[in-house]
Amino acid sequence: MDTKQAGDVFIRTALVLVAGAALTGTLFFLILYLSPFIFGFIIALMLLPFVNRLERTFGWPRTFCVLVSMLILFLLLLTFATFAAVEIAAGLLYLSAVLPAFIKETVLIVNTWMSGTLMPLYERFTELIATLDGEQQKTVVSSLQSITGEAAQKAGEFIQVLLNSLADLLLALPNTVTVMIFSLLSAFFITKDWPLIEGWYKKAVPPVLDSLLASLKKEWKRSVLGFFIAQCILVAMTGVIILTGFLIIGIEHAVTAALLLALIDFLPYLGTGIVFVPWILYSFFTGDWFMSIGLSIIYAVVIVQRQIAEPRVLSRHLGVHPIPLLITLFLSYQWLGFAGLLLGPAILILVQSVIRAGVFHTIRDFILDSKERT
Repeated sequence: MDTKQAGDVFIRTALVLVAGAALTGTLFFLILYLSPFIFGFIIALMLLPFVNRLERTFGWPRTFCVLVSMLILFLLLLTFATFAAVEIAAGLLYLSAVLPAFIKETVLIVNTWMSGTLMPLYERFTELIATLDGEQQKTVVSSLQSITGEAAQKAGEFIQVLLNSLADLLLALPNTVTVMIFSLLSAFFITKDWPLIEGWYKKAVPPVLDSLLASLKKEWKRSVLGFFIAQCILVAMTGVIILTGFLIIGIEHAVTAALLLALIDFLPYLGTGIVFVPWILYSFFTGDWFMSIGLSIIYAVVIVQRQIAEPRVLSRHLGVHPIPLLITLFLSYQWLGFAGLLLGPAILILVQSVIRAGVFHTIRDFILDSKERT
């Protein structure tokens, strides 16, 4: 490689780095300041197939097709919200009938535990303190006061954080409404003027880049579909395990309960634990040992099955070996905490789509001119 060729390679490398930095900065700016328009673009992509079909089938004006599509989407969301509100209202009515007896039973259990367990321990503790000399008693009392003071401080901080979170949630409602309005407006105009946007895109984007972006889009769709199928398989496995366990221990409405818990398993971070843990504790404190042990075994099996099956199922449907998947999940967890467990597969999907679409090969071919590679 002579000096001129080395200089060309250096210039192309610098161009790639500058373009990558500019793209990263642009994406950061869009996500930080123009998120309503990103949401609107996503909504527009969802509406486009239906709008195009309406326009081709009935020959209606595109603006009218967009309005009809958005109206149908709004009605679907309204139907879902109404169904959710009805279910929540039914649940609140059920709680209003069951909760008083539950609270009464819980208070009775706590009183029995305090009188039968806590108070004897307290009396025994005071007897032990009385046997100490004055200096030792002062040390013990000082330590207890420090512990109780710290506990009270932590409780106060928790309540303060909770109230601040509620206040922030209420203050964020106007901004949320504004974001929704701008998202819907941008979705309307993007969908209506999509042929113009598509024509501008074809004129502005070079054929090589257009082909690369098309390959990236294809690979990304395939990876996302594979991830969704993998999650459905994992949830189905969880539902079968829960249903089997519920039938064994004699849970009423086992099929309905298992179905609901399987759907809850879609929730990130929490999953079925949001139901199992309180249920197990309630059964334990009410003295229902059989139910408590049975639910604990079912929950343990669900957790173990999820940890063992998730890497294998995801790797099979994403086309990635389990080792890179585990490494990605671990590094994402180390860098981002629990959020990394959710973002890890997304990062892997993005990287895998970029690799399969040949982005790195195209960049390499751009940096190393054909004369350099021959």
